[in-house]
Amino acid sequence: MTAATTPARTTDGLHDVPLLDVRDVEVAYGAVTAVRGISLRVRSGEVVALLGANGAGKTTTLRMISGLLAPVRGSVWFDGAPLAGGPQSSPSPSLGPNAGPGLSPGPSRNPGRGPGLHRRPRRGPRGSGRPGSAEPVPGRDSGENLPVHRVAALGISHVPEGRRIFPAMSVAENLTLGSFLDARRSRESTRRELERVHTLFPRLAERSRQPAGTLSGGEQQMLAIGRALMARPRLILLDEPSLGLAPKLVATIFAVIREINADGVTVLLVEQNAAAALRIAHRGYVLDTGSVVLEGTAADLARDPRVRDAYLGGSHEAEQAAPEWTVSEEVPEEEEVPKDEVGKRLAAETGAVELDVEESAG
Repeated sequence: MTAATTPARTTDGLHDVPLLDVRDVEVAYGAVTAVRGISLRVRSGEVVALLGANGAGKTTTLRMISGLLAPVRGSVWFDGAPLAGGPQSSPSPSLGPNAGPGLSPGPSRNPGRGPGLHRRPRRGPRGSGRPGSAEPVPGRDSGENLPVHRVAALGISHVPEGRRIFPAMSVAENLTLGSFLDARRSRESTRRELERVHTLFPRLAERSRQPAGTLSGGEQQMLAIGRALMARPRLILLDEPSLGLAPKLVATIFAVIREINADGVTVLLVEQNAAAALRIAHRGYVLDTGSVVLEGTAADLARDPRVRDAYLGGSHEAEQAAPEWTVSEEVPEEEEVPKDEVGKRLAAETGAVELDVEESAG
């Protein structure tokens, strides 16, 4: 099996009716449009990858799905019910011809452009590319938008870029927070979910009483994913889970994502490591400056010369970049924090979380 040319599993037996249906959505930060008419569909049981350069609109798309941002126009449907944009139109009855093998151009307003090959200057404070903290301007056809907690209660968990753990709370307390949405859940049910998370991430069990802010970067990513799983999601949104991690830890995280999907959780994955993402995905979408420019199966995207040139290094060696990933109880070792440094690390982590309040636009 070659990395990035063969999807982890075929899509045979998956439902044609999408679990998630994003229809012609536009999202703006003030006068800056970050997402331009995006449409994408995710079937129950799939892993779908969103690929694209920085500023392509990937993070904004996830934030809009989870209810953190409201669309200017368009609609979002989950399991046949509207999440955002209101019931001005019904969800798509099926994925249609583009769901199967083969590539198709995405519904881009610039159909002649290749993925990631033509980049527009991104506007933001001080030219940083960040759109700032302004919320999207309501559109004339925007309908009822569900608040974040109601979206989460429907079964959508969001693991944001930057992890967003609670550093002063213990690992166990962070995990337990993920189960609070379901007031009817029994202690026994919560215990079973916690055991499942500890099976996936044994390191979290070892450090359950440790302040989360003293964990290494890889351990914090494990914690963020574990907290999301405690909510027993039907769909999990993962934003750059491999960002800043060592290669061995990337392998661990992606093996767990595959295991999560095998347990029946649908995954929408934003990832700049295209080879890694396509290795575990069924299908994918390529975004460029806020628009979908290409979509298809993971295997076909990996073979497409535009994707290979832009994201896979343009060579056969790029296909071999991702290792065979299996879940292992042996978690790669990372930096150990000396006891006399725990307080300093916790204070530093707490300060960083308090100050870093902006999200990337993609």
